[in-house]
Amino acid sequence: MAKEDKLSGVDKAAIFLMYLGEDVASEVFKHLSTNEIQSLSSAIVKAGEITREMVEEVDREFLETVESSGVLVEGSDFARNALIKALGPEKAEAILERAGYDAGEGGIEALKGLAPAMVADMLKLEHPQIIALIMVYLDPEHAAQVLEHFPERLRGEVMLRVATLDRIPYSALKELEEVVRNQVVDASTGGQGRAVDGVKAAAEIMNQVGASLEGSIIGTIEKASPDIATRIQEKMFVFSDLMIVDDKGLQQVLKELSTDTLTMALKGADDALKEKFFSNMSERAAEMLKEDLESKGPVKLSDVEAAQQEIVKVARRLEQEGKLMREGRGGGGGEVYV
Repeated sequence: MAKEDKLSGVDKAAIFLMYLGEDVASEVFKHLSTNEIQSLSSAIVKAGEITREMVEEVDREFLETVESSGVLVEGSDFARNALIKALGPEKAEAILERAGYDAGEGGIEALKGLAPAMVADMLKLEHPQIIALIMVYLDPEHAAQVLEHFPERLRGEVMLRVATLDRIPYSALKELEEVVRNQVVDASTGGQGRAVDGVKAAAEIMNQVGASLEGSIIGTIEKASPDIATRIQEKMFVFSDLMIVDDKGLQQVLKELSTDTLTMALKGADDALKEKFFSNMSERAAEMLKEDLESKGPVKLSDVEAAQQEIVKVARRLEQEGKLMREGRGGGGGEVYV
């Protein structure tokens, strides 16, 4: 079959019917003329290899057509309900999500362009569960910055709720969209739900906050659920984790750091971690670094934490690339090596 950009209308209809399955296709055929059935049948027989990209493009075009068809219902609701009746909830959800029915996207995109303090001010009076849903949709770094502007008690409650998310019902997403629409921009979506790894989302946000704030939030979560606090920490990569990084991996990290960044970060490190770095440098480089540390006067904690975060970002990326491992964890983004 031709590539997506060269598919005819009949080709697209054939792909869509093949994806829907025999039962649905047979029902559709009941409403077509003989010529239409012959054309579709011929296209299905000649279909050959159908790529995922083709299916996604056809799904997307179908939904766009439904939304612009002028039917006397909201396009997203019409598409959702029609697909559920034809396919059942699970398969309908798969089509909607692949076709860009990511609930909250329009409004959340607007939030992403706002200053963290402004977003926090807009959300601080909302229910913590609504805030948690929004935090999941923000980039981790932006979410962390928003988190810093919340009261201490709210930070812990929101992150606990983020960590316990596993699926966001679309009824909740509609409420989320209503909040965002009222606050920022008109938007609307629909669907059945979206799977979420709440612990991972919480860990990614926590990776972006400073060490002092991290301790406070984890402490709050720990009081409510020690198990969730532990699971979040297991997925986090914090500066102190460099102590359990393999030597080869740490040497890769060092190659990407400036002397200024390393010196600033180690100003806030304990002696054991400093020695870990020194032992993975040449003798001359280690001596020079020690001299820099001794000669550097008092520095702001915020500057130290910023430098440590810069190093952690490098280390996380190298871990995902399989170039760094932590003791007790695998390399390559979580693979266990045996």
